[in-house]
Amino acid sequence: MKRRYLYVLLFSVPIVLASAIVAFAVFGAAAGILWLFLAGDNPWPPAADALLGAVFILAFAASALTFTSWAYAVGRQEEASAALNARHAWAAVGATALLLLAIIAYESHVGNLAPPTAEMRCADVCQAEGFAGSGTPPRTAGAVTCTCFDPQGREAVTVPMENGVPRHFQERTRDVGY
Repeated sequence: MKRRYLYVLLFSVPIVLASAIVAFAVFGAAAGILWLFLAGDNPWPPAADALLGAVFILAFAASALTFTSWAYAVGRQEEASAALNARHAWAAVGATALLLLAIIAYESHVGNLAPPTAEMRCADVCQAEGFAGSGTPPRTAGAVTCTCFDPQGREAVTVPMENGVPRHFQERTRDVGY
């Protein structure tokens, strides 16, 4: 197998991971621009979904093509050497590990990999009960309560929380999953 193809194969996993990160970043920026300048909190036009999907696909394809052409060019330059450059192989492994760690760190930071907080549980329970909003006091206040609000923003019910779940709703939280 020619070295140029081997390098594309060697760097294929980091290429996919890096392209996905780039595509999500571009997608987020495009969604932010649409939110700021197009519709904001109002209902978005149906074309916005198609546009954002196309932006994601194009960003992924463009970055994957760019990274693949880089790997191909480096592989073509390395065809003159007799053996595979071990530093390049370790660079592929390191890039894969680094990108996976970056993804895991981000997901952990935004709370997708951690158990839900008391605030998230309060919000889930109030939403499952049909309330418009929820709130908890600051953690430094010492009070551990969950307040559910009606559509006008008035306090509808405040209940103490036990183990991060409102005591009043503990019987009903089996449906929510807590």
